[in-house]
Amino acid sequence: MWKKSISVVLSLVMIFLPSVAAAQEIENLEGQIVPIEKNDPSPFTGILLDTIAAAKVTADKKYSLLKSKLELDLKLSQQAAEFQLKLDSLQASFDGMKTKTDSLILLRDEEIVRLQNLVKENPNDYTSWWFAGGFAIGVAISIGIFFAAVEASK
Repeated sequence: MWKKSISVVLSLVMIFLPSVAAAQEIENLEGQIVPIEKNDPSPFTGILLDTIAAAKVTADKKYSLLKSKLELDLKLSQQAAEFQLKLDSLQASFDGMKTKTDSLILLRDEEIVRLQNLVKENPNDYTSWWFAGGFAIGVAISIGIFFAAVEASK
């Protein structure tokens, strides 16, 4: 019982008493970078950074790396999307050409079958015509030779 009453009192105190935060406002957010010479009072020669400048350098280093990574990821995703678009376009073109070629091959095969059936129905047996034509040409040549021989003997 004692623990429950303490927890209730502490909860009420935390809810109803406002928290006060003490913070100091910084007037100069640029920070200061000061070079240090050999005879100046400091533990080493170099550049002295105040806390704002040091925080800014650290944050710039951290976020510039993150920014570079994000820019690289953006360019990579843009390039991947561009290549995927080209690939999809080529695939659609290929599919269209394949469909067209398949339909042309089907039409060609149907025409071949139709022409083969037509040839089977009407065979082209012209042997009697060849015989009659050969006989007529032979007679004409013989008559021509005979007239040439008669004319030559005159």
